[in-house]
Amino acid sequence: MSTDLIKNNKIILGTAQFGMDYGIANQSGRVNNREIESILNFAHKNGINTLDTAKIYGESEKSIGNYLKNTNKKWNVITKIKHTEESILKQLDDSREKLTINPSILLAHTAELYINKKFQLMLQRVKVEKLIHTIGVSLYNEKEINQVLEMEIKPEIIQLPINILDTRLYRSGILSELYKRGIEIHVRSVFLQGLFYLSKTDLRSRFEDVVPHLNQLESIALRDNLTIAELSLLWIVSLNEISKVIIGIDNLSQLKEHLRTLNKSIETSVFEEALSICYENEKILNPSLWQIT
Repeated sequence: MSTDLIKNNKIILGTAQFGMDYGIANQSGRVNNREIESILNFAHKNGINTLDTAKIYGESEKSIGNYLKNTNKKWNVITKIKHTEESILKQLDDSREKLTINPSILLAHTAELYINKKFQLMLQRVKVEKLIHTIGVSLYNEKEINQVLEMEIKPEIIQLPINILDTRLYRSGILSELYKRGIEIHVRSVFLQGLFYLSKTDLRSRFEDVVPHLNQLESIALRDNLTIAELSLLWIVSLNEISKVIIGIDNLSQLKEHLRTLNKSIETSVFEEALSICYENEKILNPSLWQIT
């Protein structure tokens, strides 16, 4: 496998945009079926074969299924469930029907769900009956990581938000700890859910507190003719502890742009300088706390 394909293989396509309007910088809304086909065909041709979806991503699973039923290309699909009102088995059946294939990885969408005793018992059954190959959980912080690691059934994959502005989990050393335990780390929010693409005017009016720190990062990135988004993606992909990096795609042009970014070379000293910027405002770093107007 070429070096380019090895780097690309670290990429997972996030598909929230396939099922709903998603991302603060998304100007085009939900991705249509024709564009989904173009994106997925190009991705597969370039060494990307895993999709990340969830029950709460609107029509995402159905949109993926519409593509998969008309192709013979092999794909791995990660799906996430958020509640226990319906059993895992019912939700898996629903996903299987919509996707037209069996998802290979099942994640709990929250720490609260993963540590739920009922959910743990259902996970045990799913694993024993080999209904799912791999299980895991999507988390936000170190406290949640420690909570799930105390459970009898340990996650095989943990999905975490990390980017060049939000380096808290990297600096804490928890990534190295998970890596040593043999837990796969999948990183989401590489572009801080699109915040890195906002104009200076939007940033000043909506996220004023972060502007000075982004200006510093932009200055560092520009020395290597990079954007903050490119710097973030290159840094995350460079980390040995990270197995996969999830990037959401609004259109084919974006995917091509990201793959071009992966071909760029950068000195580790640039990452080190960027990492010296310690920003910890949870109201900015956690998109669920954003005041969207």
